[in-house]
Amino acid sequence: MSVSYDDREHSYHHGPYAIADLDRMPRDARYELVDGWIVKSPWPGIRHDHAVRNLRSRLEAAVAHADADLYVNGPVDVFTSTGIRVPDVAVVDGKAARRAVERDERAYQGVDLLLVVEVVSRESASERTDRYEKPSEYAKARIPQYWVVDLEPKPNITVWTLVPGHGVYRRVERVFAGDLMEVRAPVELAIDPAVLLSV
Repeated sequence: MSVSYDDREHSYHHGPYAIADLDRMPRDARYELVDGWIVKSPWPGIRHDHAVRNLRSRLEAAVAHADADLYVNGPVDVFTSTGIRVPDVAVVDGKAARRAVERDERAYQGVDLLLVVEVVSRESASERTDRYEKPSEYAKARIPQYWVVDLEPKPNITVWTLVPGHGVYRRVERVFAGDLMEVRAPVELAIDPAVLLSV
């Protein structure tokens, strides 16, 4: 059971929780707010961190090369229909990113994002969430693309795109290490998933 401590009242709560409760959680892990409950994810492993770093670097280089008004970051907080989710990598519209900074906003709106990426940690509590729950929430938030990076048995990327007017994703492709994934949006990028684990 999730429990949070309220310093003002010096008491423990047993949900449902709000964003203010999420903001009081310690910085020992990632926390998401899902249907009024605070969900804790353990810190990911080294392979996960390398994949996130390498993908962010490739996306940032592609944005710079295209001179596109986009902002790449991650992990970031995103409002969804269930609360707040924290994708590993996100590509944000540049104007929306600047507005969020100026207004000191708590999280991004789904319409401000062009892509969200989750790196799956096999056999973890978050694997099912990344594969089945988050796609539905991200699609309802109208985020045009969702990528799932899986590092086992070898690095691969599955690309999902939003079906216009339906609020669901359609799988476009799954590319494994050794092959080249080429996308045109949110920015032109050609990447072999093998590079995600390069050091």
